[in-house]
Amino acid sequence: MNLIVKLRRSFRTLIVLLATFCLVSIVISAYFLYSGYKQEMTLIETTAEAECADIKILPYRSLELKTVKPIDTSKTDPTVLLFVESQYSQLGQDIIAILESSRFRYQMVIAPGKGDIPPLTDNGKGKYILVIYENILKYVSMDSWNRELLEKYCVEYSVSIIGFHKANENSLPSTQLKGFPLNLFNNLALKDCFVNPQSPLLHITKAPKVEKGPLPGEDWTIFQYNHSTYQPVLLTESQTEKSLSSSSSKSLYATVIQDLGLHDGIQRVLFGNNLNFWLHKLIFIDAISFLSGKRLTLSLDRYILVDIDDIFVGKEGTRMNVKDVKASRLSIPQLYLACVYLDLFSQFLYLD
Repeated sequence: MNLIVKLRRSFRTLIVLLATFCLVSIVISAYFLYSGYKQEMTLIETTAEAECADIKILPYRSLELKTVKPIDTSKTDPTVLLFVESQYSQLGQDIIAILESSRFRYQMVIAPGKGDIPPLTDNGKGKYILVIYENILKYVSMDSWNRELLEKYCVEYSVSIIGFHKANENSLPSTQLKGFPLNLFNNLALKDCFVNPQSPLLHITKAPKVEKGPLPGEDWTIFQYNHSTYQPVLLTESQTEKSLSSSSSKSLYATVIQDLGLHDGIQRVLFGNNLNFWLHKLIFIDAISFLSGKRLTLSLDRYILVDIDDIFVGKEGTRMNVKDVKASRLSIPQLYLACVYLDLFSQFLYLD
């Protein structure tokens, strides 16, 4: 009798414990689901505001949205002039890998400190359709003679410039880019970025593409400006609560900006880090396409190569025969990809 009473009590205790555990689990799950929902809704609201063309929410004073001047590259050869810091620099190698995989012609040159730049024209025709600087500081610190030659060439032949700024431990917390109405804030930890849907250079990159979570590294550079020639391409937030702009209610900062050429007639795209971040790679490819007037571009068409090698010649007694192949054909559905019928050739292969 006592044993039965003890079993009943144990069973009741077990039921109470299980019910308590279930209630606690439901409360914890609801809390995390609600927190994730709030974060997602915040990103959606931010993206929706960007889609609605409210660029005034950014920590920049863009006076008005300007249309981009058409790029005429008919007077240049479709070759990229690439200035690198050294022959073995990592970012330079990443840029070369993208150019080669895209089959874009290029000429690599060690960025001169005070030396001469290579000849830019040949018989009255521009030799380069686009100029890329691995380190944008090499460009802004050029001697006045060579910089004037390069910028005169860019204006006359409608050539644009792409530049990268990778901060390091020696970089100042903030600085102004020499010769430009542009401020740089270095060595920042950022999170939650999205693509500006108003950017005219987007081709492969889709907007508003949202990347939630912290960005890799804590050496990011963001750009702030007070001129209508600049337009953000990639926007992000700071991981800290400290705002770099007291005039903005929204802490959104640009890690990639486009210079529309309204300041000096030269269009530029500037990156606040290297190409390790995957969205930077896509935007870099799009920038090449846009600034070259679509002469250096990748098609949006994609092709799928189906390699069927699931049938091999095996040992005697284990090879497939006609009956096996016919049974396999009945069990494998026909595939339709982009309205192209792919008939598995293995159904025509008969092995003794």
